[in-house]
Amino acid sequence: MQETTFKHSTPVQVRFNDIDGLGHVNNTTIQEYFDLGRMHYMNEVFGPSILKGDETLIVVNINTDFISPIYLKDSMEVQTTITSLGNKSLQMVQQVVCNSSKTIKASCKSVMVGFNKKTEEGLELLPEWREAITSFEGI
Repeated sequence: MQETTFKHSTPVQVRFNDIDGLGHVNNTTIQEYFDLGRMHYMNEVFGPSILKGDETLIVVNINTDFISPIYLKDSMEVQTTITSLGNKSLQMVQQVVCNSSKTIKASCKSVMVGFNKKTEEGLELLPEWREAITSFEGI
């Protein structure tokens, strides 16, 4: 299996209300951590216009592996990278990592597609998106 390199990281504050009855972060909240990482990645790589204009990227598939529990005392970060580009889609890989132990607590692979909010139709990845991703990731 090829090792993934992550050039983007977002710190995550584990909050009291993230904890469920078993004393660890609820799995649905971990998915919110991935969303937070995705948003910060997109803002850094594409700039804020990616979330404001008519042409954007949307998630169409998510596969998450919950590896080990996250507790209130844990200091966490979400690492994010884009691993491949298609004509209309890209694959994003993320992991939630404990800062002190460097343990991966959860991992996520998602597919995002180009989307026009005005026409509500898919679109090819814009050349400026490809350039931004290639420049940032080196792919």
